[in-house]
Amino acid sequence: MEKANEENEHWEEGQTTTGEVNNNEIHGRAIQQQEHNRGYWETLNNDPWLLFWIGVMLWTLIIRGFENQSAGSVISIAEFKRRFGQQESDGTYFIATPWQSALSGGGNAAAILGAWGSSYLADIFGTKPVLIAGCAINIASVGVEFATTSIGMFFGGKMMNFVAIGVFLNLCTAYVSDISPLAIRASVIGFCNLSQCIGPFISAIMSYYTSQWDTDWSWKALVCAQWGFAIIGFVGQIFMPESPVYLVRVNKVEDARKVLNRLYSKPTDAEGHLQRIKLTLEEAETQKRATYAECFRGTNLRRTMIAVLVFLAEPMSGLGFVQNYGSLMYQFLGIGDRESFLIQIGAQILSISGATLSFLIGDFYGRRPMFLGGCIALTLLLLCMGIAGSVNTTAGITAAVGFYTMYNFVFNIGVGSNVYAIAGEVPTSVLRTKTLAISLIVSNAVNTMWSFVAPYMFNPGYGDLKAKIGFVFGGFMLFFIAGAWYLVPETRMRTYEELDELFMNRVPTREFKKYVTVAERRAAEAYATERKLSAPEVEREV
Repeated sequence: MEKANEENEHWEEGQTTTGEVNNNEIHGRAIQQQEHNRGYWETLNNDPWLLFWIGVMLWTLIIRGFENQSAGSVISIAEFKRRFGQQESDGTYFIATPWQSALSGGGNAAAILGAWGSSYLADIFGTKPVLIAGCAINIASVGVEFATTSIGMFFGGKMMNFVAIGVFLNLCTAYVSDISPLAIRASVIGFCNLSQCIGPFISAIMSYYTSQWDTDWSWKALVCAQWGFAIIGFVGQIFMPESPVYLVRVNKVEDARKVLNRLYSKPTDAEGHLQRIKLTLEEAETQKRATYAECFRGTNLRRTMIAVLVFLAEPMSGLGFVQNYGSLMYQFLGIGDRESFLIQIGAQILSISGATLSFLIGDFYGRRPMFLGGCIALTLLLLCMGIAGSVNTTAGITAAVGFYTMYNFVFNIGVGSNVYAIAGEVPTSVLRTKTLAISLIVSNAVNTMWSFVAPYMFNPGYGDLKAKIGFVFGGFMLFFIAGAWYLVPETRMRTYEELDELFMNRVPTREFKKYVTVAERRAAEAYATERKLSAPEVEREV
C-alpha cells in the first residue's frame, strides 16, 4: 500500500515535469477504471459482438470434450470390441489393456505437440491462421478415424486429432483471456471448461443409443458426429478477428484498432482498450521477448508455477481416468453395459451443472476460494469413494458408484472451471500462450502417464483396485490443497496491468486481494480527469 502510494506520487511528479499526459494514455487508464465500475449484467449487455466471437472460440473447444468422452465410450461398445478386440475364454470381446492405454495416452501426448507448436507459430503468424490450420487437421483426422480398418489406424487418427485439440486448448484459452471484459472474465474463461462438458454430454447420449446397434455405425456414429462441431468451428475461425494483443505486439496498431472496433459497440471503448493493451505491454516485466526461457526468469517463474499447479490438479485428481474409463469402470463395478452408458449421461449432466454454477458465481466470489474449496471437496469425495470400494457389499458398490458419479459435479464446480480462469489470468500478456503451453504440456504429460498406468491399476487381472483407486487420487489432492493455500492468489477484478505490478512487487499470495496498486490509482485519476470528478469522488473510485 505504501509502496503503491510512493510510486503514484512519483508519477504525479513526472506529470508536472513533462507537462500534460498523453490523452490516449489517460483514456486507456480511464477505461480500466470504467471496467472496475461496471457491474456483471451491465458488462454482459454492453458488447454483444465481443461475446459472439468469444462464443465462436468456446464452440471450437467442444470438440475436445466430445473426443475425450468418445474415446472412452467407443472401446466399451460391443461392435467395436468385436471388430478390433480380442476374444476372451467366455466368448466375449475385450480391447487389450495396452491398446486402452495407447488410445488414451497417445492422444494426450499428441496434445503436447499441438500446445507447444501452436505457441511458437501463433507468435510468428498470429492466432487466427494457426487455429484455422488446427481446424483443418481436426476435420482430416476425423476422416481417418471414420475410415479405420484396424486399431492401429484408429490410433493414428486419434493422434492427429489430439494435435489439433492441443492447438485449440492453448490458443482459444489465451484469446478469450486476452479480450474478456474484467467483470465477466472468470465466467467467459470458465466457459472453456463448460464447453468441454457439453461435448461429453452429447457423446454420452449418442453412446446410450448407438451402443445397441449391431453394425459398425454403433461406433462410427460417434466419430462422424465430430464433423458437425469441426466444420462449424472451421467456418467460424475463417471470419474470426485476429488477437488485438498479437497485432499490437507486432506493431500493427491500425489493424488492432480495426479488430477492436469489430469487438466493441462504442468506438471510444475500442480506442480505450487499444491504449490499455499498449500500456499493459509497455509496463510488463517481459515485453517482446516471448520465449520459453522468459517464463522461468524473474517474477515470471512464480506465474508459471501457479499456472502449472492449477492445471496439474486436473490429471492428479483423476480427471483423465474418469473421462477415458467411465463406462468400463461402471461395468467392472457390476453395472450392465446399457445401464453404464445411461449413468454416464447422468454424470455428464452433473458435469454441466457444476461448470455452469462455477462460471456464474466465480466472478462474484473469486478464483482462490473456488479452487481451494474444490481441492478440499475432491479430496474428501475420492477418499470416500475408496472407502466405499473397500466394502465388498451391495451397499458398498452402490455408494462407490454414487461417489464416482458425483466426481463430475464436484470437479467442475471447484477445480475444473477455475483452472482456466487462473491459468489464463496469471501470465503476463506477452507470455500467455507460452505459459499456457507449458501448463498444458505438463498436464498432458501426467495425463499420459496415468493413461498407461491406470488400466493396470484398476483392470481385473492386474491391480484390480476398481473404486479403491480413489485412495490414490485422493492422497495426491492433499498436496494440491497446500499448494492452493500457499501459491494461488486472488485475481478477481484485477486488470492485467495490475497483475503485472502485483507480481513485479512480489506481493504475498494472500495479500493480492487487498493490495492497492499504482495502476489502480492512475486509472481512478484518469477516470476523474475525463469526467472532471471532485477529489472525494476520486478517492471513492479507488
